Amino acid sequence: MRRIVTAAAVVATVALAVALPAAAASRPEAEQKKIDYLLGEVKASSATFIRNGQEYQAEKAVSHLKRKLMFAGGRVQTARQFIVGVASRSEESKEPYKMRLPAGATVELGTWLMERLVTYEDAHGEGPHAKQAAAAEAPKS
Repeated sequence: MRRIVTAAAVVATVALAVALPAAAASRPEAEQKKIDYLLGEVKASSATFIRNGQEYQAEKAVSHLKRKLMFAGGRVQTARQFIVGVASRSEESKEPYKMRLPAGATVELGTWLMERLVTYEDAHGEGPHAKQAAAAEAPKS
């Protein structure tokens, strides 16, 4: 029985490794970079993730989010769609995903990710704040 479970885990891992790049290929490259950045932020957070009352380490949370993203496929075209449709709540219980930060505060994962997305977009000249700043700096005609 243990061999069957192990074999199934290997098959699932290989399928995920093949399917993720294919699904990502259908997304705009800039949006996929943002999603990858957000997943990297989750992994590096040292937070405890809470899903359906269970606690998980960051690496396991990233694995879960990647799997959900793969199943969402082409329905997720932007980083915001990823946050709202994949990374904010459980499909099973409808409860929001949460994370307990190293300092002890508990926050909703969707809110935490959206804050990081805004920071990323501002740093890369893509967010509304960056667009407003560029418009203010543009020469007047």
